[in-house]
Amino acid sequence: MNLHFIIVPLISALIAQIIKLIIDGVNGQFTWKDLNSYGGMPSSHAALVTSLFAMIGYFSGWNTPATAVALVFAIIVIRDAVGFRRVIGKHAKEINQLVHGLEPTENYKYNHLKERIGHTPLQIFFGVLTGTIVTILYILIF
Repeated sequence: MNLHFIIVPLISALIAQIIKLIIDGVNGQFTWKDLNSYGGMPSSHAALVTSLFAMIGYFSGWNTPATAVALVFAIIVIRDAVGFRRVIGKHAKEINQLVHGLEPTENYKYNHLKERIGHTPLQIFFGVLTGTIVTILYILIF
């Protein structure tokens, strides 16, 4: 098994998560819980699948079934992050507002829903950029 096909994408995702923590810290929203969180800038999911696609394409050939599978997988993950998960986050925000509007005797019954789940197109772009840069650096150095 070629571990670099696993390690480089995971490093891309980890770097994206660290960048996300730094950005949150600058904005006064730092918490270690966000090291493994959804949403935010940049998208670690986009970084991971972009790096995987680039690694497979570069080392296995751009015109191979494995590269095609990696591309389709990346498209599904990115589409999910910017579409479905983003809508879930918007719904969570609206539900939270409704719950907070209830009487105190009623609203304690409901957990606060996580609102930062999906990604904006800009967050996806920077996730893709992160995955691409990490992969290019790996190829150039090793």
